[in-house]
Amino acid sequence: MDTGEEDKSANEGSSHESTAGENEQHPNQNNNASSPNTVSSSLADISQDGVGFFKIPVTAHKSPGSRASTMAARVRTLQKHMLNIPGKWLQVVESLPVKEYGFGIEYYGEVGVGTPPQLFKLDLDTGSGDVWLAGQQCEVCSRHKKFNPKKSSSYKAEGRKWGISYGDGSFASGYTIRDTVTIGNLTVPNQVIGLATNESRAYQIDTVDGLLGLAYSEVSFIPGVTTFLDNIIENDYLSEPVFSVYLKDKDKDNFAGEYLFGAIDKTRFTGELTWVPLHKPKFWEIELDKASFNVEGVGKEEMNISGPAIIDTGTTLIVMSEDQAKEFHRGIPSAENSDIYGWIMPCNTEQVVPGNLTFTIGGVDFAVPMKNLIREPVKGLDGWCFSAVTSGAPNFVILGDVFLRSNYVVFDRRNARVGIAPSKH
Repeated sequence: MDTGEEDKSANEGSSHESTAGENEQHPNQNNNASSPNTVSSSLADISQDGVGFFKIPVTAHKSPGSRASTMAARVRTLQKHMLNIPGKWLQVVESLPVKEYGFGIEYYGEVGVGTPPQLFKLDLDTGSGDVWLAGQQCEVCSRHKKFNPKKSSSYKAEGRKWGISYGDGSFASGYTIRDTVTIGNLTVPNQVIGLATNESRAYQIDTVDGLLGLAYSEVSFIPGVTTFLDNIIENDYLSEPVFSVYLKDKDKDNFAGEYLFGAIDKTRFTGELTWVPLHKPKFWEIELDKASFNVEGVGKEEMNISGPAIIDTGTTLIVMSEDQAKEFHRGIPSAENSDIYGWIMPCNTEQVVPGNLTFTIGGVDFAVPMKNLIREPVKGLDGWCFSAVTSGAPNFVILGDVFLRSNYVVFDRRNARVGIAPSKH
């Protein structure tokens, strides 16, 4: 794939050249956005929402004092991808009181549902296809904000049964409605939404109020639905059918990154984007060439890690097969796979083994620094911390937020590909 031509066309589009109808407002956009067909999306410098594109700032939430954040993130990821979960992991997570149960760092954006918009904290998730949140009838959803149909003039009852469930018993269920979704400066009418009337404990104690899926419709739990992403693309709400994800550690203003729909912000990454075709257009799944462990002053050691990899913004960690996780941790002195806690490592690993984990994708290396691979301390095991690399995926790798905090990713729906470049922080 000729990335040079792609980047050349991107730079040409940054001049804001327009076509006839430039001043015509799209009927479903707010008044600071014009027709999405007038401007190229590959903008070199984006400072505010504009024609055919919009930003969603995201917040990073970390449960203070949570001794189970990484354990819970592991369980949640394996549940989501319908993978086997070690029984002892479930016992540790389920035995904790609610105040100690957290998912470590979660990134969420503020999304409006209804008219006028009722605001919710939703997980913007490239590993799921549905939009869902708690409904008024959900008695066990007291931790979450609930959608009230009576306060929305655009609400339409639909009433189809809806639900998600996993082999470990976790679930959410309810019924479907149609209503307007407002995200950034864009208003999308008549979107199918799942309202939960019941959910298992794993969802009850989650920080976010629900989920906005950004994967393909094939992974939707609501049959035959037009997903939010397909809806905004099919109706030409974006100047280009892409969205870009930039994640970082939150700053003093609680800013932890952004999702940019319809454009690419070249100020958020270094070098050029490497474009990689999707291995399987269902999830955002690509082919991983190889992985290596790079230690400062020592050099690069290649590992036997390759194959399909899903880029999943709704997953916190990096998930591998048992053999692949063992291969990675072999390079970390004293790292071990605990029957109770999974993979753990000495908390001073960054000082002992300074370096990074590097994934080679499309022939280009993308690094994750060692400091981001060391998670919170394991309570009761002085000097030991959880690893951000875990096992449980039998035949693919999941690159979650740990990877995305170091690498800017563009999701190109029309061309079934992703673009990756090192993030600029």
